[in-house]
Amino acid sequence: MGPPSSAASAPVRPPYQGRRPIGSGHVSATLVARARPTSSRRDQLLPVLPALAPLMPDGGLQRGGVVAVDVGAGPARDPAGDPGPSGAGGAGGGTTLAFALLAAASATSWCAAVGTADPGIVALAELGVDLRHLVLVPRPGALWPQVTATLLDGVDAVLLRLPGSVRPEAARRLAARVRERRAVLVVLAPARGWPEGGGADVRLSVQAGGWQGVGSGHGHLQGRRALVVATGRRAATRPVGVELWLPAPSGRIEAVDGRTTEETVATEETMATEETVGTVATEETVGNAQERRAHEKSTQQNASEKNA
Repeated sequence: MGPPSSAASAPVRPPYQGRRPIGSGHVSATLVARARPTSSRRDQLLPVLPALAPLMPDGGLQRGGVVAVDVGAGPARDPAGDPGPSGAGGAGGGTTLAFALLAAASATSWCAAVGTADPGIVALAELGVDLRHLVLVPRPGALWPQVTATLLDGVDAVLLRLPGSVRPEAARRLAARVRERRAVLVVLAPARGWPEGGGADVRLSVQAGGWQGVGSGHGHLQGRRALVVATGRRAATRPVGVELWLPAPSGRIEAVDGRTTEETVATEETMATEETVGTVATEETVGNAQERRAHEKSTQQNASEKNA
């Protein structure tokens, strides 16, 4: 009789599922920790000033996103800054709002501004922008797409003031670069200057506003009070508005009363209802008094006729 078969003495192996045998034990805590995502959604945000947080769907600037700031329906204005309270193109304040979006992020991240000419260094510092982390390219000329794309490779946030309308394909290329580099692009443009297909996640517009502190031929400009409305796509589809000091007398961006547009509208409706109720009550009181006087006059006439 020959030697026993090796197949008969071979141990029985458990069936495999992929690389790991079924029933081979638990997964170690170390492996679980290594398998966790390296960053959460919160880590993908650049911070914004507290007054601006309600305008952002996640409370900050989402990395890989585009924010379009509307400077009005008129033609592109002088890039040196916003006009006065009566300037063309809407309520003004677009440049101030755009730089304010970078203020909190510039404390820890590098930011850049392209095509803004001379934005006013002192005013930027008062807004809270850290000038040590800000790169300015005031007049890029016709090379603004290339300059912007290059800056997106090296900084976390870029503010771009468009010289006019941009072609959809150029906007899509910049949006793709923003997503690839996990940066943030803030576009300052006239209404419809940044195409709808350009990947703007949030659109901000200053819909109403006026300067405070100037009387009839005297006084000094102290602050601008404005209503800023945010719309967009995905989580920003529902419009949200915040009344802001843009800027406040201190030079900072502050909320006027901390209420959103919905709360303001609800308060105005309540006040209108109370006013209507008060008006109706007043009219009823006046009507009752008139009826009482007419009744007294009629009674007096009847008494006079009886005496006669």
